[in-house]
Amino acid sequence: MMRRGVWYQLGFNTQIVVKDFLQAGVGVGVIVSPKDLAHDKAIEHASQYRSDGADVLLDPQFYVPEYSAGKVGTYPTAAFRQSITTLGAVTERDLEGLARALEDENRKFGTSAVIAPALPYEAARPDIAALNSKLFRAAKKAGEAIGVPTYGTVAISQTLSNMELVEKALSSATAEEADGWYSTFEFKEERLPTDVDDVFRFANASLTLACTGAPVLHAFAGPISILSFGSGATGTAVSFWQNLWGFNRERWKESADQQGGGGNAPPRFFSAPLWGTIVYPDEALQIDRELRREIMLSTSYSAPTERDLPWDKWESYRHLLLSVANNVSDIASATTAKGAMEMAAARLERAVNLHRRIERTVPLRDNTSKYQPVWLEVARKMLAEKEQDYEYFEMTRPA
Repeated sequence: MMRRGVWYQLGFNTQIVVKDFLQAGVGVGVIVSPKDLAHDKAIEHASQYRSDGADVLLDPQFYVPEYSAGKVGTYPTAAFRQSITTLGAVTERDLEGLARALEDENRKFGTSAVIAPALPYEAARPDIAALNSKLFRAAKKAGEAIGVPTYGTVAISQTLSNMELVEKALSSATAEEADGWYSTFEFKEERLPTDVDDVFRFANASLTLACTGAPVLHAFAGPISILSFGSGATGTAVSFWQNLWGFNRERWKESADQQGGGGNAPPRFFSAPLWGTIVYPDEALQIDRELRREIMLSTSYSAPTERDLPWDKWESYRHLLLSVANNVSDIASATTAKGAMEMAAARLERAVNLHRRIERTVPLRDNTSKYQPVWLEVARKMLAEKEQDYEYFEMTRPA
């Protein structure tokens, strides 16, 4: 069984932070990134995570198979990326070798399941669907050899621009006998998605996968994890790096920012009531004191909220991740997916109202209040239009 709750999506320089959180009892699992962590060092960290009570998964990250930068070359599966690049050139011998490499990697990491390699599903690309089926078979063979479940990877690309196309991709994916789904959605290039149709397809696709009766783990979820459990997910993967707040293949290109950006920008304070950030101290200290007390909920990593005192940016990252993890874990405690979506909607409604109050006097930077109304609209749309899906999901959900 996939563990229910928050998982940590590892990225650049996050291994120690995650260890601290797990030791504090926050989070249930970790997803290792070959791009950002060398093979032997990753095994050491995986052993530590398991000793801290977490499950470990290894994402093969074949999304852009020709990608060879970062640490991917240190993994046994790297030898098979070149044959994947040419799609039709993958032979049965390649697949046998890939199955052995996946088995080797997952045994050494002590993973709780094997995540299948896969390319993002593209519109009018039956060759990709066929290739993903082959890659899944290799992963399934590895999972059976180890004696752990195999999760099918379902990466929905931007080219699947309507629900009909998404459903075709889901139909191809769910034809496989997967024990669970490692699901992600490629949004338009934005800090966080603000298109109602895109976000609704994301939530709808997740609930559709969940209705197969197999658990769903949202990869690269970030703050949109507030909608995950209301969309039928069993787990959701979070990080404090913005380049992990949503799946985007730009991350696997040589020019991609390895650290998530930010430069010398001032730290931001993540406010759970706002489900967003404000610049500290510039914006925060302009807000009325009573309102500031309502929105500036502290953690063990947060800065003083009443005075203009220095705050380390790394501490702001940790505060953000802890705030997201704690609040999303709370939503995960809902007894039904519909109940989780109702909780998300209530929190997003409060966030929208609080932003309105703030913006009467303080203009916030970077459109940080732009996505919450969109996500609230999607939550309400799911609750209004997916009643039968929610009922069916509860019938198929394991006891």
